[in-house]
Amino acid sequence: MTRSTRSAKKAAVRQALIAAANRRFHSHGFAQTTIDEICADAGVSRRTFFRYFENKEALAFPHRTERLERFLALLDGADHSPNPVDGLRAICETFADEYSANRAQILAQQRLVDSEPALAAREHEIDRDWETAMAATFRRRFGPGAASERRARLMAGAAIGVIRATMRYWYEKDGQPDLAKLGQEALDGLERGFLT
Repeated sequence: MTRSTRSAKKAAVRQALIAAANRRFHSHGFAQTTIDEICADAGVSRRTFFRYFENKEALAFPHRTERLERFLALLDGADHSPNPVDGLRAICETFADEYSANRAQILAQQRLVDSEPALAAREHEIDRDWETAMAATFRRRFGPGAASERRARLMAGAAIGVIRATMRYWYEKDGQPDLAKLGQEALDGLERGFLT
């Protein structure tokens, strides 16, 4: 078996587990779904399951690592500007287009997360990961020193707050508002201060 064939097979198994989990989560509920049921639906063993996912919660956020890596690559690619908000603006456009194109799936995912405390806790953990990674990126841009580190952490904390609040509003409005416009308005507020 060639390396590309093995990679394709692994990707197919991973996708089968994600699809089986999503069907179960949305039809029976997250708490009521077992790993054994997901494995049976996907046609794999429990042992195989744990080669791909550490637990059931990880299936509810299957693209967690890839999304963060992509976000950071886009943020790092915006080094030409000394203003970190410029990088966030470019990212906002990219992610808004993708979320809007997959609106029904994104909204269903969020309803699932909101319905289960364990998933809401995992989502909070993901937000902390993004904030920490953003702070590290900003710190490299701002240079060495305690003042730069503090500035980077404050900027990252404010940015994740703005992102979370914008997304919450979009979810509550059933994904109807223009997400790119909402994001740009939110970043305007972050850049100039919401009270000006």
